[in-house]
Amino acid sequence: MDDLQFRRAIYADPNNQDADAILAQEQDPSKKQFAQEICQLDEKIKQALQIPVPDDLVDKLILRQTLATHQVQKRKTRVHLALAASVAIVGGLVLNFMQFSSAYHNLGDYALAHVYHEQGNIANNASSQVTLASLNQKMAAFDGNFSQSLGKLLWADYCRFDGMKSLHLVYQGKTSPVTVFIVPKNEQLNFTDSFNDKALFGSSLEFNRSNIIVVGDKNESLGQWQQSISDTVSWSI
Repeated sequence: MDDLQFRRAIYADPNNQDADAILAQEQDPSKKQFAQEICQLDEKIKQALQIPVPDDLVDKLILRQTLATHQVQKRKTRVHLALAASVAIVGGLVLNFMQFSSAYHNLGDYALAHVYHEQGNIANNASSQVTLASLNQKMAAFDGNFSQSLGKLLWADYCRFDGMKSLHLVYQGKTSPVTVFIVPKNEQLNFTDSFNDKALFGSSLEFNRSNIIVVGDKNESLGQWQQSISDTVSWSI
């Protein structure tokens, strides 16, 4: 595992216990030190987020709201205050929607955006290769298993797919890398069986609890990839 792959793996999961990551730390003290530093930082962040909520917080909020209401009622410019409050509420709702709603509404759009974001990090002729055993260790998180390899697997690690923990695979393609995503089902992203733009083409396979998405260039036969996945992947009950 090279330095870039190792750092990406540790950033994605500071407590990464994959065999490749552990071996890399044993062989390189600097990698082990980096993993320890990231784990310590992750623990500090967790502790910082654990802020206790005062027992009387609800009473204080109710009291503050009551006082604010009383002050508003005493003002002479009630109409203007009502308009200002309305604008503030609408602005808050719009801001909340923009922050927490997905910018993408289907699997295809998000998959393309994700591939373009990662494009260039892994070369199609890279010498690195992920073993089938290492891949299936990660697939266990999705109750899945590959009976055999789909091809030369250049990279495999967890990623965030529209906020969901997913598995991101990159295979060697005919002319450029082929990306495969294993994504838990989510009602916020509509299922799209096929999609494309000017450069990339994609297809999705729907299973009971997960979807598998394949993205490649025009030289790839997505039908063959779909068939290989269907013949190779099995799911535990």
